[in-house]
Amino acid sequence: MAVKISTDQELYKQLRAGDIKPCYLFYGKDIATVESVVKRLISKLMPDDARDLNYHFFPGGEFDASEFADVCASLPVFSERVVAAVNDLNAESVRADDLKFICSAISELDPETVTVIFYATGTDLCGGRKTLSAKNMKLAEQVVKAGGVVVEFAYKRPSELVKYIQDRVKKNGAEIGYGAALSLAEACLCNVLMINNEIEKLSAYRFGGEVSEDDVHLLVAGQLDTDAYKLARAATSGDRRAVFTILSELYSRQQESIALLSVIGGAFTDLYRAKTAMISGRGEGDISADYGYRGREFVIRNALRDCSRIGISKLRYSLGVLSRCDADMKSKRTDQRVLLEEAITKILNFEG
Repeated sequence: MAVKISTDQELYKQLRAGDIKPCYLFYGKDIATVESVVKRLISKLMPDDARDLNYHFFPGGEFDASEFADVCASLPVFSERVVAAVNDLNAESVRADDLKFICSAISELDPETVTVIFYATGTDLCGGRKTLSAKNMKLAEQVVKAGGVVVEFAYKRPSELVKYIQDRVKKNGAEIGYGAALSLAEACLCNVLMINNEIEKLSAYRFGGEVSEDDVHLLVAGQLDTDAYKLARAATSGDRRAVFTILSELYSRQQESIALLSVIGGAFTDLYRAKTAMISGRGEGDISADYGYRGREFVIRNALRDCSRIGISKLRYSLGVLSRCDADMKSKRTDQRVLLEEAITKILNFEG
């Protein structure tokens, strides 16, 4: 069966209406939101004074299928509901007979008395791909078949996070305008967990005042992917000073050369994909669908904006240089930082 993957907005609408499902499966890159939603859902379903007898937590690494099945079949004690929360159970690591046993227990849930919440915060249920892996998809199918919902929490767009940021900053006793909030979201790559950490710092810095875009640029350290993109853009435009300033800053954070090469290569790949799409008459939606940029569409928009001034031959050359650099790093004894700087210098010197 085709599994319907719900959005977080659909989930929130159900919860506001009091429509409680017997089973949930939450996953996605936005783990801060996953954790927040699970906490709120448990609080809604399970009063503090009833938790000792009716709330059961199963860490994925210590999961016992038989114990889980017993809880699924149990009745609440001095409470309206039994709640079981299962964190980081990756079905790919579960034996086939145990997975079958788990699915059977889910199929027999009484929606009036038991709610099971599967949620992933420390394991990738997609195995690096766009969709759930085979065994996790089987679990998701059973959740839906039992009347439950499966929700993917992808990163939101920067513009969708502006109000959230403004509200959080206001609660901390400060203010932040639209532009500064947007810059913060982009600097943190829309990662809510990172955004929350930076909000605490910015709010303390401007307590009682307004956080400006200059404050964001001054106090929020650029994420690795963000700075790698800036480096790629500077390299293709021939800005030597900016390139080596950014590279030195990245190394000052004790980044490894191979890791840096990987994200720099990713930034050039973003530009190349945008350029080929532009040449082919394709747009943002096509790139997002083909390469899985869901939740990171602003990366595509930036790449489409910047690639218009870059020749396709330079991008192809740059990717070739970086590919050979990767091979050299893994096969030669030359200092890896020297190899990376040589590769970037070749890109800067390209004349095609």
